[in-house]
Amino acid sequence: MITAQVSIFAFYAARVILYLLFVVSFFTLAFFVERLLYYRRTLVRDGDRLQTELFAAPDRARMLTVLRAEKGEEARMIAESFGEGIVGPDAFRELVTARLIAARQRWERYTDFLGTVGSNAPFVGLLGTVLGIMKSFADLAVATKGGPQAVMSGISEALIATAVGLGVAIPAIIFFNICKGRIRRSSALVEALQARVSAAISGTGKEK
Repeated sequence: MITAQVSIFAFYAARVILYLLFVVSFFTLAFFVERLLYYRRTLVRDGDRLQTELFAAPDRARMLTVLRAEKGEEARMIAESFGEGIVGPDAFRELVTARLIAARQRWERYTDFLGTVGSNAPFVGLLGTVLGIMKSFADLAVATKGGPQAVMSGISEALIATAVGLGVAIPAIIFFNICKGRIRRSSALVEALQARVSAAISGTGKEK
């Protein structure tokens, strides 16, 4: 009696896990596409060009013009901090840091989900496989015919959950790394722009 209950439980639990993995894969792809569109819409596309123009600017007024002409969020946070009339470079850096912390919260949205899926989807798939194997052996215990062939058929079916788990995890890890790489580049760009403007404020740039 207990064996039959185990078989029924394992059957439905394995199916639920498969459906869960498929749902998670949909959200993984949806969140990644949303992040790509967000980065394309809000972040600087050509950071090298912006740095070249800013480093070539002869004075503060020209630097501010270059920053305000750029639509990306990295340039905007530097321009907003630069345009607040702060005299000292330390205060300017603190303003930029505060804005960068807030910006990173927006940039990293959904990335924790992608990382969690990439780390845990294989284990969820493995759980589905274990449940499928439990069902196969429970069925064997009450079966009057079929023998090892029935067990092997059930095990091969159970391994599908592991394959699906890996199929969900691998793209999630790739998506996570792409998003993190984009965030690192934007953060590095902010630091480079901040260093150039700080030099101009402190009087070590080309001109004050």
